[in-house]
Amino acid sequence: MSLSIQVDLQAGQPGHSGPAVLRPDGLFPLARQLGYLLSLVVIRLPVSANQVTFVSMGVGLTGCWFFTRGEVMWNIYGALLLVLSYALDYCDGVVARLKDQCSPAGAAFDDFVDWLVDTAIFAGLGYGAWIADGNIWWLWLGLIAAAGSTVDYGVDLVRVNPFIMARKKAEQEAAATVADPGEDQTPEQETPGGTGEKTVGQKLFYVFHTLSRAEFCFIILILAAFDVVWVLLPVGAIGAQAFWLGDLFRKRD
Repeated sequence: MSLSIQVDLQAGQPGHSGPAVLRPDGLFPLARQLGYLLSLVVIRLPVSANQVTFVSMGVGLTGCWFFTRGEVMWNIYGALLLVLSYALDYCDGVVARLKDQCSPAGAAFDDFVDWLVDTAIFAGLGYGAWIADGNIWWLWLGLIAAAGSTVDYGVDLVRVNPFIMARKKAEQEAAATVADPGEDQTPEQETPGGTGEKTVGQKLFYVFHTLSRAEFCFIILILAAFDVVWVLLPVGAIGAQAFWLGDLFRKRD
């Protein structure tokens, strides 16, 4: 299941009366539901996809700066800004597709902003916990988690670089034009015994890797409300390493 918000590129044309932005089928991730509602407004504004991404970055980094205060209310304010940042992160893709602004550069900028905000979350939480408690180990835990997030970004940059992916797609399309029509097969047909269904391992990976990352802003908000946001630091210091290891082996050809 894709976590992106689907759009109808034929909306508005003769014979197509459906909505331009399609409501997500599942309830989760909640940030995607908020992104869907927000995108209904954003697509009507004179803004580009990159501008939406830039605003998402500014809102997210402001929330991370709030974490450095080390106080309960500031943590809650910061978490609320992160929820908005995550919702905007869904909107930029909607704007890009509806306004025909998809590009490798835009995808690279979006990935960069995701890394920057994710890294700043742990750094800000670590600094804030250090200020509040006086134990510098909180800062070190935050920096370790931020380092793991940076390595994960590096893995993504090498494995799924948008410029490389765009080149590969162009090469595949060029090859398809000269391929023998009798050789045309879908990936499912080429995989012996492939049924298209996810294995238990893939479902667990989706829940603990993809879905937990998508809902991370709400996890922070809940922990901030109970003043136990420090829990994320030791978990993040270990989990961030597991994330990049999972990406490394999952994306290996």
